[in-house]
Amino acid sequence: MPDFHPSPDWQQPSGRQSSLVDPVISVRQISRFGFARRTLTRIDHALVFSTAAGGHLSYLPPLRPSRREVAAKRCTAVYEVDMGVHQHRADITLPSSNDAFEFVAEVDFSWQVRDPAAFVRSGHRDVPVLLLGELQRAARPLARRFAIDDSATAEGELLSRLTAPGAACGLRVTWTLRLRRDQQAIDHERRLQSIDHTAVEQVRVERHGMAELRELEIQKIAFYQKYLEQGGVVAWAMHLAAHPEDSRLVLNTMREDQLRLLHAELELARELLHSDGTENYELEGPKRQAMEVVDRLLSQTLPGAREADRPEPLPSLWPPPGYGSSPTAPAEQEQAHDTGGKGSRRDGGSSRGNSGDATDEPTP
Repeated sequence: MPDFHPSPDWQQPSGRQSSLVDPVISVRQISRFGFARRTLTRIDHALVFSTAAGGHLSYLPPLRPSRREVAAKRCTAVYEVDMGVHQHRADITLPSSNDAFEFVAEVDFSWQVRDPAAFVRSGHRDVPVLLLGELQRAARPLARRFAIDDSATAEGELLSRLTAPGAACGLRVTWTLRLRRDQQAIDHERRLQSIDHTAVEQVRVERHGMAELRELEIQKIAFYQKYLEQGGVVAWAMHLAAHPEDSRLVLNTMREDQLRLLHAELELARELLHSDGTENYELEGPKRQAMEVVDRLLSQTLPGAREADRPEPLPSLWPPPGYGSSPTAPAEQEQAHDTGGKGSRRDGGSSRGNSGDATDEPTP
């Protein structure tokens, strides 16, 4: 029995979830027994009939021709065309003003067959290749006007000047384009940006560090000033609290400071005791202080000595006997001494003569 429904010449599995590059799902030859509508599988597909004269008749869904109509128009083949909307994304390269660098254009397409007969006549079977080829041919001369680092301006020019591809083949296309530098230029720019960011971070860290260091120095100055104003012992004690390993250095330094102070006090006392340029009554107070310094220094003992071992304080060496009288006192004393001596000698001589106890020894 003859097969009135032969297999299609071309058929591809398709569904609503499938991604197509060719919207022609199947191609069938029409036998001499005519067109059988029950062989068609999808009501949302368009039918394109080719005639013996080379023409094409389109029947958009859900329209279907009758067998008599197909026979009357002498149709020889039928194309089943998908009318759904399909997405595609791809990258193309575009030249810049310098042939050593190229732009990379990321293109997003949304396409749909608008005129099934026109698409069948075009003979194309790969829609993404068709669209990308048309777009690249139109975009290359425009992109070559711009430098590689001027990708933003080049992108705006392409979007404003280019038209949607695929219109001549019966396709409805919406598209968008994002232009960027090639990967080598992007990597180079990222390295430069990383260097700039690192430099900015280092500058900021140094600024904050300098500010904190200055604040810390101000606090240290105020802290040390407070304790240094209280004297050397407090300052050395504070140093030992922070650096106990410097105890030997601190003790030696304190001993040297005490020796220098001792020598200075002794030298001052010596100068005061041997000064001849001033009157005695003018140096009474300073010399008394000098003798007190000498007395204090001579009475000091080593640290740790017992109180019983401490020597007795020296007798007061100042003022000497007779110190502090007026300048005229010596002359008056000498005159009184002369007068009193003569009278004594007269009285003595008289007494010696009367008592008989006098001797011939001269008086001293």
